Amino acid sequence: MARSQWLESLRRSHIVDPVMDDPRESRKPDTRLGLPTSWVFNQAIGGGQASFDEPIGVLSARDRVLLYAFFNQKSHVNELVHAFEKLLNNPRDLYRATVVDIGCGPFTSGLALAEVVGNATPFRYFGVDTSQMMCSFGGELAEGAKAAGGLSPETTVRFFSSTDDIDFGAQRSTWTIMVLSYLLASQSIDVDVLVRQIVDACDRIGPGPVALLYTNTSRKEATEAYPAFQQAMTKAGFNVKIEDKEVLNLEGKERKLHYALFVRLGGREIPLGEF
Repeated sequence: MARSQWLESLRRSHIVDPVMDDPRESRKPDTRLGLPTSWVFNQAIGGGQASFDEPIGVLSARDRVLLYAFFNQKSHVNELVHAFEKLLNNPRDLYRATVVDIGCGPFTSGLALAEVVGNATPFRYFGVDTSQMMCSFGGELAEGAKAAGGLSPETTVRFFSSTDDIDFGAQRSTWTIMVLSYLLASQSIDVDVLVRQIVDACDRIGPGPVALLYTNTSRKEATEAYPAFQQAMTKAGFNVKIEDKEVLNLEGKERKLHYALFVRLGGREIPLGEF
């Protein structure tokens, strides 16, 4: 799946080269930074569900975040590009939209959205992650994307540890896009608290319409919280417009994806895809 040159170059310069050029890197099969890849994936990055702000073994917090991006981000960007393309018929629908990415990791959905809408469509992005190191690295990738021309110069990117910490400024009626990518795979998520945070953030942003994009692996153990989440979102006034499970073939590897689109129309309705 070919991606824009700026995105490929960004991944190479900020993720792949720093790993492969590290003095600890032996370039032996099944190792990274001199450690078995099975240990790195299962222990150092915990399949993406680890706490990333502490060192583990010989790896620093920065090492762990870099390895997370090395192993996971490219496929997650491709999955989100696929999902965003299902959401958007016209990228201009997101002109000056507010994007809130809960469990953002290193700016993954921001990169995917930039790939879909192009650099002529500015938006404001608020990434939320409990890991300061993830947010820091996400900021580096956002700066690199803007320098490479992947993001509009008018796009703003900020990171926070909680939605409660965000000052959204004056209320607005443009689209709000909430993103939950792999967040519900975590066993520690309280669905009721999460939905309350989503509703509160949307209300503070303004009366405009809201689309929430959920993506996750479709493995049974990762989707156990989804029925409760869907029920809570419906009670909060969101309608499920799309829900599907799909097997994507990304660079010769099958990715089993579960995704859903929830929509809550506000007082001023603006076209977004078919809605």
